[in-house]
Amino acid sequence: MKKRISMILSVLLTLILILTTAFTYSVDTKAAETTFSGTVSDKTTSDILYLSTSGGTMEIKIDSSTQVSGTKLILPGSSITASCYRGSDEYWHASTLTGTAKVGKVTIDANNKATVKGTIAKGTSEELLYLNTDNGTMQIKMDDETDLSGVTMLIIGKSVQVVVARGSDAYMHALSISSNGGASATSSSAAGTSSGSGVTGTVEKGTTSSILYLSTSAGTMEFVLDLATDASACRVLMPGESITVNFYRGSDAWNHTSKLVNNSASAASEVTLDASSKTTVSGKVNSSTTENTLYLETSGGTMQIKLDAATNFSRCPVILQDKNISVVIERGSDEYYHAVSVSLN
Repeated sequence: MKKRISMILSVLLTLILILTTAFTYSVDTKAAETTFSGTVSDKTTSDILYLSTSGGTMEIKIDSSTQVSGTKLILPGSSITASCYRGSDEYWHASTLTGTAKVGKVTIDANNKATVKGTIAKGTSEELLYLNTDNGTMQIKMDDETDLSGVTMLIIGKSVQVVVARGSDAYMHALSISSNGGASATSSSAAGTSSGSGVTGTVEKGTTSSILYLSTSAGTMEFVLDLATDASACRVLMPGESITVNFYRGSDAWNHTSKLVNNSASAASEVTLDASSKTTVSGKVNSSTTENTLYLETSGGTMQIKLDAATNFSRCPVILQDKNISVVIERGSDEYYHAVSVSLN
């Protein structure tokens, strides 16, 4: 009998011990949740948050159970508070991420929309989304009204789909962003093109024969340069040069240039040319080049060549700094050499 009672007591004690251990483990797990505050590092991915704190950089896993509040912008430099627990893999896991980033409010034309797909690129901030697409990198502004319900969070490298429309500041603005898109060619929800207006600014470094970077009061804008661009009033695109750009939104959601106008200079006056002096020179475009005078660095030195209304630019629509070009020249009645035609080397 005593043995039986002893066995029963032993079993009961074992059960009590198990329950006590389970209860203690539950309390300890809850108590193990810790809060970290800091700024998002540019190493952050959609799976791992690198949080720069006063004590160093924390490596915190992000998964489907992570709750986000206050902001969805988990971008480099953003201030974030992360409530974390230690997982069975010994990593810190984020249970909640809280931020306070806000974006500005603008007026947009929602009657003309387009949809683009791509991946979020470095440089993206609380107000400006850099989107890598098959056609290049787009700059898209985000507003308080941007619908982010279709995306958990915005992280560099994440594939997203963005519905865009033009804002009154001439930028494309995000109406909505969702995570069900992939990197692919841009597609349009509106056929054809829509008219734009003119914007004035200065040419920035990095401008190419296909993309114009223009510094404006609203920031840097990008414009596509193509065969439809009328560059007759602005053949030279040198950094710092003041120009006016007339543009329209293409069916690919990019701003396309319809006309360029140089605000400070025009082509040189036409003069009588001596056809017997015709020759071809090659070299690199010097930074001193203006709308009416080409400074060409050749093997024999820097030549000064006039650009006038009769110069044929069919093989080189615009002249860019440091580009290698060939120029057919003839001496004019003003004793200057004039460019008869310009072509890219």
